[in-house]
Amino acid sequence: MSTLSQLAAAAQALADALRGLSPDPADSIRLLAPLAALQPVEATAADGVGLAQASGEAAAAGLCRRAALAALARAAAEASPPSYDAAVALRDQVCGLLAAEEVVAADAGEDATALALRDLRAAVLEDLTRRAADLARLRRVTVAEPLPALVHAYRLYEDLDRAEEVSLQADAEDPNFIGGTFSTRGT
Repeated sequence: MSTLSQLAAAAQALADALRGLSPDPADSIRLLAPLAALQPVEATAADGVGLAQASGEAAAAGLCRRAALAALARAAAEASPPSYDAAVALRDQVCGLLAAEEVVAADAGEDATALALRDLRAAVLEDLTRRAADLARLRRVTVAEPLPALVHAYRLYEDLDRAEEVSLQADAEDPNFIGGTFSTRGT
């Protein structure tokens, strides 16, 4: 096994380990997104050694980004966004990272990699768009004075059983005092 293949395996193992740290795909996505956007530091020296170092760092960063993007796409496929808005935000985040790396690959003349990234982006786009269509949209709710979650649940949904949902969506410290502006799923 060569050093380069060991580095590639290590980058993939790192991405898989980050993805496996949490049983919640949303947490995995939060952990993988910074690695998928990793950019090497500018070269410190303009001589041959500095340029070679910069080239190596750029290649290693690209390897890490692409491994993270593959794991990120798998995590997005496993994710269960709670609303249409969350699904669209996830789709836009993952597709944006994939598109950025697609440009990097194309600029470097790595056509096969750019095409693979484009195909992966299209699959993520189609999957999350399809799943988003079946989810409720969020709406903004503004209340003048704090009220209990039970009151909000009845006013919004005519369903007292959704009080805990309202409290979670409002990110309330105390479910008896929910006021201001918050987002909640449509009816």
